[in-house]
Amino acid sequence: MKVYSNGDIVVIWDAAKCIHARECVKGLPQVFNRDKSPWVDMDAASSEEIMGVVDRCPSGALTYKKLGKPECAKTPSSRIRVAKNGPLLVEGECTLLDGAGKDLAEHGPFALCRCGGSKNKPFCDGTHAKIGFDDTK
Repeated sequence: MKVYSNGDIVVIWDAAKCIHARECVKGLPQVFNRDKSPWVDMDAASSEEIMGVVDRCPSGALTYKKLGKPECAKTPSSRIRVAKNGPLLVEGECTLLDGAGKDLAEHGPFALCRCGGSKNKPFCDGTHAKIGFDDTK
């Protein structure tokens, strides 16, 4: 893990988790630049801008902590279960966002389609049962 700080926040990068979605590089190229060493320049943008981009990291490879402020209590855990021949079942505190960042669902439980046949994607509408979805294939 690599740690970068600007005195206000600390950004932690866990390379093992990175899926190279490039949200950081696209979001703040002046801060996150793979051609420079170090590749994170914490002085190139405000802490708020950096936190906003880090929050978009889909893999959790980038995280941050605010310095000098007590950490908030952890939110209740979330769980995602795979239903045999059915949907992904989301339980607990979780917000589902679309590609533009718009909230689709707040808090579980909700079910997400795995079969591809739902008429209400990304949510399950029960089509998997009608089409005989088999998750072993």
